[in-house]
Amino acid sequence: MSREAYSKIGIVSTGVIGASWAAYYLSRGYDVWATDPAPEAESKLRTLVESLWERLGRVGLAEGASPDRLSFDSNLGTALAGVDFVQENGPERLDIKRDLFAEISSAVGENVIIATSTSGILISDIQDAASNPGRVVLGHPFTPAAT
Repeated sequence: MSREAYSKIGIVSTGVIGASWAAYYLSRGYDVWATDPAPEAESKLRTLVESLWERLGRVGLAEGASPDRLSFDSNLGTALAGVDFVQENGPERLDIKRDLFAEISSAVGENVIIATSTSGILISDIQDAASNPGRVVLGHPFTPAAT
């Protein structure tokens, strides 16, 4: 993914995997907008990103990389306004993923790629919940993305 094509990354659900993706994209110099309805999600996300930052620094940070480029809004529609790419990391439950994909696809532009971090659900069982199923891809790390 080049910064020329993408500049604003949306992260949906900010547990360990979501926070790891957020840290990784921040380390590559992207602006990251994250969303999660869980209580204290923002403070937990910022703590996880901070805990990964030194390790990412040893690997090498892109020009402009900074955890200060992280924004958070518990409202999914507000958080995803104007994003160029979405990384979804919701719970590993088909009903929740399908609901998230319907909500995400209505909040972003028709051509915005939506990646899902799933290790056990078939992508074909998720993608038709999006308004444009062809833009749904599998984006799941073997280990948390930032490690």
